Amino acid sequence: MHKDRGKPSADFYIRGIAHRLRYLNDQKLAEYEITNQQARLLGAIRRSVYEGVNISRKFLQERMELSGPSVTSLLNGLEKNGFIIRYTDSEDGRAMKIQVTDKGDRIMEGLDKVFKDSEKQIMEGMSEEERTLFINLLEKSYNNMQ
Repeated sequence: MHKDRGKPSADFYIRGIAHRLRYLNDQKLAEYEITNQQARLLGAIRRSVYEGVNISRKFLQERMELSGPSVTSLLNGLEKNGFIIRYTDSEDGRAMKIQVTDKGDRIMEGLDKVFKDSEKQIMEGMSEEERTLFINLLEKSYNNMQ
């Protein structure tokens, strides 16, 4: 922990929030038999399907900022638990198609609630102005890391 005038660095807080968020979300998501990362990937797949985007592993890697093997592992878990179906495109045998199953669609409302509740918890005690500033600063920091 790097200290500046007795306070931990921004890195300390960012890592701490990320760690706690993953841990708490994984605990809440366990009842759905899905992990935090799988839930986020399922949400990205679902949005992409509804937007008419052709989904490839490379697309998901970029969208989720994950390695190819990580995406494959997450997809395997989602498929094993019946949240998605993967199949080969009939027009292009090299292309993978992904369909969200009824089971995957049914749990989305619960998953959305978990993530919204987590966001509420992070911003608890902040005024509307502070929330806006917080989001803007996070966005700026995120963009600085690109």
